[in-house]
Amino acid sequence: MPQNIDSLIHSYYDHLSEKYKQIADYILKQASFDPELTIQEFAADCQVSTATISRFAKALGFTNFQAFKLALLAKEPLQSPLFHEISEQDSFVTMAEKIFSSNSNALQATWSLLTETQLQKAVDLINHAKLLGLFGLGASGIVAQDGYHKFLRTTIPTVYNQDYHMQLMQATKLTDADCAIIISHSGQNKDALELARILKERHVPLIVITSFGNSTLANLGDITLLSISEETNYRAEALHALIAQISLIDSLFMMVAISNSDQTEQTFQEIRTEIDRTRH
Repeated sequence: MPQNIDSLIHSYYDHLSEKYKQIADYILKQASFDPELTIQEFAADCQVSTATISRFAKALGFTNFQAFKLALLAKEPLQSPLFHEISEQDSFVTMAEKIFSSNSNALQATWSLLTETQLQKAVDLINHAKLLGLFGLGASGIVAQDGYHKFLRTTIPTVYNQDYHMQLMQATKLTDADCAIIISHSGQNKDALELARILKERHVPLIVITSFGNSTLANLGDITLLSISEETNYRAEALHALIAQISLIDSLFMMVAISNSDQTEQTFQEIRTEIDRTRH
């Protein structure tokens, strides 16, 4: 199924060149596209060269214009605005409604970018890992810790530490027989990039979760899963992206658990038994 082109563009937009933003703005304004559209016609509509269109399509991850065109033809904009601004004039109930709506839209937009191929590869990397390391700082650390809490319920040995220097040490100890998941909203945090550099030098398979598809970190991942970030005055806080990132971790955990259902169920039962003992 073609990826949702609007959601994909939102995840790349901030780091696009002016020419690419010109193409992106044109796409976002269109409700639909003609099935007979040629690359020459599309380039003329965007007022750029056909070579620029080809490079733009490849920058978004499409192999050629035909694959890009399929995504254009499947364009289905969300019925409500992707993200809602909150104003001082809003009632508290209205503010809550906008937050809930934005979270829901972020989840829908993030889901629309997922493909069976990338999810299968991510699950395979985790399943074959001798040790799974989770890395994240600040708000992304919350997502990493949530993942650690969940993956402890599987048979895969898992490590995570809130302290950055401890994360550096853990990254140094991983090998190509392991797997790492690193979360960063911007994909440009210097500490997160340093962790990724260490992991890449040690040839550790790397799953990246970020909100920006052409960020430095996104380009370092063996598998990159995109979470759509909010477009509000509070963009830097990644309010809605956090919900999407946790849902990506939830999905990876459940897929791994289901693919190893017998062992996972036994581990679940052992953990549940020990926790229940503390409640009596």
